[in-house]
Amino acid sequence: MPSQGRRTAPLPKGWARIRTRILKRDRWVCQWPVLTGGICGEPANQVDHKNNAAQGFDDHSDENLWALCQWHHDKKTGREASAVAHARPPRARPAEAHPGLLP
Repeated sequence: MPSQGRRTAPLPKGWARIRTRILKRDRWVCQWPVLTGGICGEPANQVDHKNNAAQGFDDHSDENLWALCQWHHDKKTGREASAVAHARPPRARPAEAHPGLLP
């Protein structure tokens, strides 16, 4: 079974069939939008959620799934992980004022 990477929520039943259906729908081409218009167009071997569960979405519908190349999938996953990490409250206690600066 392939690794689920950083995924914490389980994939839906029948994910292998869903994944194959999305890759076929997108003609095995990366759907990532590029600044010049259009899409990346590189060969796709990943299926990802446009809006993921970490963002509060649990939508496995075809409209929320797209084919991505490995590079864009890694970039998107890294950006999402970073956003989650920055949203956490700081773990350390706040710095105390220097005793010489107390009133």
